[in-house]
Amino acid sequence: MSGRPKVAEPGSPWYTNFYNSFKQTPINVALLVVSAVVFYKVVSLTRRRQRRRRDMRAHGLDPLQAGQQDPADLAPMRCDFTVAELRRFDGTRTDGRILVAINFSVYDVSRSKHYYGPEGIYPNYGGRDISRNLINFSVESNERKEFDDLSDLSLSQMSTLREWDLQYRERYPYVGKLLREGVPHTNYDDEEDDSEDAED
Repeated sequence: MSGRPKVAEPGSPWYTNFYNSFKQTPINVALLVVSAVVFYKVVSLTRRRQRRRRDMRAHGLDPLQAGQQDPADLAPMRCDFTVAELRRFDGTRTDGRILVAINFSVYDVSRSKHYYGPEGIYPNYGGRDISRNLINFSVESNERKEFDDLSDLSLSQMSTLREWDLQYRERYPYVGKLLREGVPHTNYDDEEDDSEDAED
């Protein structure tokens, strides 16, 4: 009889039932604490962003533009990058261009700065090779300074990466390839000249 949970009496207040449920299963306390911490973090982050936007508006700045060009006004870009060259395109430049690399392909995600920009949901992705982030569902910043050949990935991971690559190719403009240091860059101007000759 001592192992059975106490049943609350019909007239007992709600907080008695609440207290008894926590007393009987201590994991509920841990879940409540974790939920409270997550709730606090989300609320404080939201308030901080709202305060920053309000301050920018008070100074006559558009918080979404913040001194950057409209992504629709950016000229199409076509070139290859090394890891070091790609890092410069993280959304902090004056033009606001944001590039990411997936499976050795570089995409211009500038129009999604609310995701990839410095104030976005995934600010660690801008200017980086995010192949491993997408495979591992990680939002951590890829701080590798050397080229990652992805040779240690399993077949299922490579398949997942190809699916991500296809999704980005459908959604964002393809810019070029991510290259190992010392590999010559492709001259895309020659390709444009050939396509113009074919049209004539």
